[in-house]
Amino acid sequence: MKKIKITLTIFIAALGFLLSSCARDITEPTISSSPTKSTLADLSLTVAFTVNNADSLITFSWSAADFGFSSSTSYALQLSPKSDFSSNVATLFTTQKSKGMAKVGDINTLILSWNYAIGTPVTVYYRIAASVSSSVATVYSDTKTKSFTPYDAVINYPMIYVPGAYQGWSPGADNGRLYSYGFNSQYAGIIRIKDGTNAASEFKITVNPNWNGPNYGGTLTKTGNNYAGTLDANGGNFSVSAGTYAMVVDVNAKTITLTKTDDWGLIGDATPGGWSTSTPMFYNGQRKMWEITTNLTAGSFKFRANDAWDLNYGDTGADGTLNAGGDNIAIATAGNYLIRFDPVKLTYTVKKN
Repeated sequence: MKKIKITLTIFIAALGFLLSSCARDITEPTISSSPTKSTLADLSLTVAFTVNNADSLITFSWSAADFGFSSSTSYALQLSPKSDFSSNVATLFTTQKSKGMAKVGDINTLILSWNYAIGTPVTVYYRIAASVSSSVATVYSDTKTKSFTPYDAVINYPMIYVPGAYQGWSPGADNGRLYSYGFNSQYAGIIRIKDGTNAASEFKITVNPNWNGPNYGGTLTKTGNNYAGTLDANGGNFSVSAGTYAMVVDVNAKTITLTKTDDWGLIGDATPGGWSTSTPMFYNGQRKMWEITTNLTAGSFKFRANDAWDLNYGDTGADGTLNAGGDNIAIATAGNYLIRFDPVKLTYTVKKN
């Protein structure tokens, strides 16, 4: 028994020595307290930033970051309209190489999604983010800038549909669409819900531009001029007082809200209704602006909300920027015109077809 005890003691001591020796022989990676960040080169754009070159590639290149040990490093291109990247940060690509490319059209779409005006130069800040794991802090390159002038392009946002009595119960119709501007479960838009015969109007929500399902109804609770409710696959038609509403639907949370909003039209001696009756405009949710294609005579017009003069816009100084109660907008010659109006940016365009 004594021999076994002595032998066991010697074995444990030897094992401890071996483990201690092995521990000293293992070399753990040392993470540098100040890793060397990537050096970002100026972007390479060899074509004009125009719609004709939407599929052309812009090249971004950079040097490798050094975290102080051998690693598989991932690099991401980040862009923002803010120099401190405090908001609207977008990642266009992630790669393990020292070069990446993005299409002209993708960057144009990104700038438009930031709600900047077409034709106005925008300073875009960009940098490279280098990372090796979630437990190691990301390292950023110095920030560079480039001025881009966004061109007119339609963004293909995901859509759901709002068929109802106001538009003939037609899923997919132009005047009954909501758009996911964040490419997520939330869809929004402005819908003029007036069926022409009743003080109230009914509608449903369909996920597809048809009745193949799923589609939703339910009951709405009214607060003031606004409504809120829950999407119910077995629910009856939603019903609201006739009017124009900013509608938000979340297909994951199964929620719906409607907020009464302004309804815009044209008025003036150049328009079909003259100075007495507004000509209704149509809200284009894909462009996030009101528009109309109509015949105009030589004369002038203004943008007017809700068939009343409480809120109207003209263009004092004819500089393309709208002013509340501003001067009439002149139409020099009669013809068919496409007119677009953005009440958020207070810009407009008039184009003769």
